[in-house]
Amino acid sequence: MKSNTQRVTIALVLAVILLIALYFIVRFTVDVQNRDTLARLDSAISNQEKQLITLAETTRVNGADTATERIVIDCNAGERERFDKLLDLLSSTIKPGELSELNTLFYKCGSFYADRKSVMATRLVREVEILAEYQALREILSDKADTQTTELKAWKNLAEAELKTAEYFNQLVILQGTIIAELTAGKSATSPSIVATLNEVSSVRGQMLILGKQIEVFKTEALTL
Repeated sequence: MKSNTQRVTIALVLAVILLIALYFIVRFTVDVQNRDTLARLDSAISNQEKQLITLAETTRVNGADTATERIVIDCNAGERERFDKLLDLLSSTIKPGELSELNTLFYKCGSFYADRKSVMATRLVREVEILAEYQALREILSDKADTQTTELKAWKNLAEAELKTAEYFNQLVILQGTIIAELTAGKSATSPSIVATLNEVSSVRGQMLILGKQIEVFKTEALTL
């Protein structure tokens, strides 16, 4: 009887030891996997931040990446050169024939830069969202408070500002088209409606200038925090 009791006791002790050993093995395995996941996330976050820096700078100077260049296509080089030259004549004296030519070219070339800006700004917003998702996941896995909230906020502010800039670009295109249409209809450059439109153009450009300075501040914050 005593022998059986000892065997049961020994079996229970061994079972407890085995369970404890299994617990530590599982815990160790989970810790290793968690550290590996965190390392991968840190690498992904770092790469995402580098991509954002490049994308933000390209967007700021109204450029485009390879993907956007495939999506948004400008009119041919000759048409672009002619369109820009005729646009310059709007502020001085433009002949009726030139105005008609400008009106035609406007539908081919007028919205190119605005469209490109819109695509780039939208891409920037999405890439910032991806960074936010990475950082939120890392916070969950590390069980620590997010230490990059301020930096992320700066990136979000920058992306939203670029999106607003894209909206202003589109407004300018619409206003430009309005001026060309009214001149084509026979109105003079000094008519009240065209003067009002020109004042609106000036206002939009002023807002864009202010926004451009804010974008520089947001970018500096994102890179230094």
